[in-house]
Amino acid sequence: MEAITVCGSAIVVFGLWVEFEPALKALVNMICKSKFIARFVTNSVVQKPAYGLRMPICVAKVTW
Repeated sequence: MEAITVCGSAIVVFGLWVEFEPALKALVNMICKSKFIARFVTNSVVQKPAYGLRMPICVAKVTW
């Protein structure tokens, strides 16, 4: 491609990005906040901490 074509296409792409950026961000925020997507992304199982089952050695051997 010629240099003028590359520069022109870069200007057009940048202009389109500036023009449609707020709409794209709003669309992404709407999708990310939807309950349908959140159901698949979040882990519904409550995890127990590792020290919940046994007391770690560093806590068991507190010496003064």
